Amino acid sequence: MNDTRSPNLSLMLIVNFLFLAFAYAGLSTWSVAIPNLQKTFNLSATMIQLGGSMLMLGYGVGSLVESIISAKIGLKKTGLLAALMLLVPQFLIPYIPSYGLILFLRFIQGWGIVWFITVAMVTGWFPVETRGIASGVVGGSIPFGVGMGGIIAGWLIAQVGSWQTSFMYFGAIVIVIVAIWLAVVKDPPKPAEGSAAKTKSTVSPYSYAAGWLVAFALFFNFVALIGLYTVLGPYLYYLGYNSTQVGTGLLACGLIGAVTTPLSGIIGDSLVRKGGSPVKVRAYIMGFAFLLAAVTAFLVPAIAPAGYGSMLFIAILAGAGVPMTNASIGALPTDMLKDPIIANKLFGLMILIGAAVGGTLAPVVATAVATSAGWAMGFAFLGVAALLGCLLSFITPKFEVK
Repeated sequence: MNDTRSPNLSLMLIVNFLFLAFAYAGLSTWSVAIPNLQKTFNLSATMIQLGGSMLMLGYGVGSLVESIISAKIGLKKTGLLAALMLLVPQFLIPYIPSYGLILFLRFIQGWGIVWFITVAMVTGWFPVETRGIASGVVGGSIPFGVGMGGIIAGWLIAQVGSWQTSFMYFGAIVIVIVAIWLAVVKDPPKPAEGSAAKTKSTVSPYSYAAGWLVAFALFFNFVALIGLYTVLGPYLYYLGYNSTQVGTGLLACGLIGAVTTPLSGIIGDSLVRKGGSPVKVRAYIMGFAFLLAAVTAFLVPAIAPAGYGSMLFIAILAGAGVPMTNASIGALPTDMLKDPIIANKLFGLMILIGAAVGGTLAPVVATAVATSAGWAMGFAFLGVAALLGCLLSFITPKFEVK
């Protein structure tokens, strides 16, 4: 190892969780501000939702670019650049009168959603026996950040009276989180000179079939989960639930992932310590998580109309499955390729396919299916996406890199 002075891993895990949570909160802080944004720019809700799509597009493109940059300058410096991409638009957007320019800034801001950086940081430090829980904790910050961002944004807007001022205050909070992250984290050690991993670093990370299978599994992850977050709220309003009940249902659907994601990592690590193949263990857990997501997506239209308690029950179950896959998806590149340098580049490609393609298309396609073919077909679309992710997960070990 190049650097034997290991940081406090527990503390580093916490600050990476917080960094990603507050970065991902940008999705829900924007959604909560949609009514205010509509009044400011005199646009439809659909047009304002493009701000979320542009964020996801930037997220995917930025992650791929950052995976390449980090191989040259390290993860910590790349994280600082990403933080600037996240924060500068946050403070500029309230003063920009042109909505087209704001959409461009949202694309830039998407480069600051640091799932790649935070996962690469922790999987580079944690050994294979605990890599799943490390990836799971960081992955759990995604649904936590979505839920937390909505609460903070709603409170800020109520307190300060405008979306512009709330954006400024939220940006100030993120500055504090980034400063703490920079003070705590350290780049993971590189493979030792002459090691097999070091020799493999010259191999293209895009030449492995298993990597592409996991990448497209992440595509279906984004389609199923972002699609669920998109259509569940309108569907619950359609059923006649009031805004408080809908908000509670969405919060329950999102926050359950903050529990199930690290739980899946704990289960995976336990099986690896008992001698299981890391790739097979992570892939099979991912497959069963997708299967849970598929079954519950199909059940939402059958159970949610039965009453408020039933609605909360199925919302929690429907939100539990897909986030569980994030622990496996974050750990698999390093488990498969052994070398963090090429694994990080592969992970960047995976997020490009998942976020830039799946995450950008999911809100539009899921809404179009639900509105044109009915709510049952809308949720069936999400269930089919999860089933396809399940299929890819169970095939992945057959192509394990030897």
